[in-house]
Amino acid sequence: MALLIVDIGTSGTKAVLFSENGNIIALSYQDYPLIYPKPGWVEIDAETIWEAFRKTVCEVANKHQKEIKALCISCMGNSIVPVRKDGKAIRNSIMAFDTRNIEEVDMIRHAIGEKAYFQIRGGQSGPWIGESKILWLKRNEPETFSQTWKFMTFADFIQTRLGFPAVIDYSTAATSLPYDIKKLEYSEPLMREFGLNRQMFSEPVPSGIVLGEIGLEVRTELCLPKGVKVVSGGHDAPCGLLGAGVTKATPEVLADISGTFESVGCIRAKPDLTQQAFNAGVASRCNITRGTYVLMASSPTSGSIIRWFRDEFAHEERMTAEEEKANAYNIMFAPLKFDGGTVMVIPYFSGKAGDPYAKGAFMGLTLSTSRQQMLQGIVEGVTYEMKALAGQLEAISEVPIEVIRSFGGPTKSSKWLQLKADISGKKVEALHVEEASALGAAILAGVATGVYDSYEQAIKATVKIKVTYQPRPEIRQIYEHHYAIYKQLVEALKPLNKRLYYI
Repeated sequence: MALLIVDIGTSGTKAVLFSENGNIIALSYQDYPLIYPKPGWVEIDAETIWEAFRKTVCEVANKHQKEIKALCISCMGNSIVPVRKDGKAIRNSIMAFDTRNIEEVDMIRHAIGEKAYFQIRGGQSGPWIGESKILWLKRNEPETFSQTWKFMTFADFIQTRLGFPAVIDYSTAATSLPYDIKKLEYSEPLMREFGLNRQMFSEPVPSGIVLGEIGLEVRTELCLPKGVKVVSGGHDAPCGLLGAGVTKATPEVLADISGTFESVGCIRAKPDLTQQAFNAGVASRCNITRGTYVLMASSPTSGSIIRWFRDEFAHEERMTAEEEKANAYNIMFAPLKFDGGTVMVIPYFSGKAGDPYAKGAFMGLTLSTSRQQMLQGIVEGVTYEMKALAGQLEAISEVPIEVIRSFGGPTKSSKWLQLKADISGKKVEALHVEEASALGAAILAGVATGVYDSYEQAIKATVKIKVTYQPRPEIRQIYEHHYAIYKQLVEALKPLNKRLYYI
């Protein structure tokens, strides 16, 4: 008996088959190209996502048909797909870190008020929010807007392609759409202000409920056997927290989610909508387990900047990886020594939460600066940002944070995990299963279909710590000094970035 999870991310889609004890039986991955029509614009063809879903599911299911009991989706948020009633996308999806919609963000802030918006949505507005992208379409592509049946995320887009009604789980709706996190329904004030209505969005449902079984035609296309139950999944961040064993019962543990975005989060019994949380840039989101909330601070640039460096500067490493059938990132990281670099990088290549004008910067370059030193500066900059995010959450936490449980891209690099411990000053734990978001969705599917009696039992059976990293005092001292410079640079560049935007 096994649980098939599809984790839809910004850079690629994974189909992961888990055993009952949380071990990975099979995994298939398909990456896809992003489209950059103009500077700051980032899109993807929704059919590319469906094809990656179909290909990865088929590759796993072909070899393990008889074992599969349920299918569930973990999905990125805030990427908006305008969909016709026949289930086809009208245009490319606008991705979460697309920044074409800064004027629309300002409209939302002025019309609703930033603090009133925070009370409804649980977080501050910014170019990553889905409703600002919908508003951009309304203002700039009225024909697309008028033809749209539903504005979807990839989660409900895929589920409708599987033959189910248009439904979206609370956690994804709360992250991506004009949704009231306390009322668990679409916000009438937000919709009314911008000429939207609830018929434009999928029906919200809890995570972890059985939607049904896939019909013969689609089931055949996906190489799935009869009887596989489809379970409503969740946004990848709360799925990742569940898959890392971070719950309301572990208030001292902070999850660090490193993917295209960098997010840190913890679970609490209620949202934090205080002025302190607002000032700290901490968002409250609906969790995938009922009656709890995810408190989260995020940066829109993490793995994406590493990928940018790989694509633009690491041609030699990419060729070596192809020849040796190796991982290009492992080859890139091999020569790096994280003991305090000479290059400082501000990693806001996709902006910064709370500052729509933020841009990336390299500081300290000389004619002797190597590509490796630039990459080290990038990784250190991303990790400084993780430290800042963790500090924001800890500042409003009722319990001091003692442990950072890290998952995502950096878990494949022991060097980066040690760097996280050195820069944060916290104990860092790496999970036995690197695909925490997929494991969290597997726990959802397992509880929904009776594989596990409860979430507590499922976590006990599946979540294991692989290795723990302690801060090295002498290295931590060096990075504390560098972090102070990093913060000064961030503040110094703020007015200059705003001036650059209006050139």
